[in-house]
Amino acid sequence: MVGVAKYPFKRIGRRLRKLEAELEGSYGFVEGSVWYPSERFIEEAHEMVLEEYGGHTGYETGIHLYNVILGQVKATDGIYQKAAVLLRKLSTRPCIYADGNHRLALVTVETFLRKNGLRIWTKDSLEIYRFIKGIMQHNIDEIAEWLRNGPEESSSNKDSGICDGKKA
Repeated sequence: MVGVAKYPFKRIGRRLRKLEAELEGSYGFVEGSVWYPSERFIEEAHEMVLEEYGGHTGYETGIHLYNVILGQVKATDGIYQKAAVLLRKLSTRPCIYADGNHRLALVTVETFLRKNGLRIWTKDSLEIYRFIKGIMQHNIDEIAEWLRNGPEESSSNKDSGICDGKKA
């Protein structure tokens, strides 16, 4: 369980905010009243995740997949709903990268929520890890609710269809 012992956003988040200030507008963009991470953000965040926690470099599908995901996010209403689409799509197959997709998904969603004035309900790494591993068991509404308020008693944490878990 790479990266589970520590909450990945804390240290990486500081680095991302510093880099964000240096890169200005190329790190993300606002459309309407919603901030979205750019392709460059995804690449930089993935690199930071691998530097911090290890993993294999390289693409599985390629960065072009992010534009498809971003289109789905933009077409969704509500910030937590959009964050749910990001979390699910970045952490399930097909994956952008060969490794680090769960951690990238978490860092991306944390940043997305923060830039839009919101936050995830917990900083408990094990709780987050378990939820992301079982994300295929949840629809977008359930994921949005989890991001906003936490787990329901009946949540299941099977790990089928996930990236980094090497199952398709």
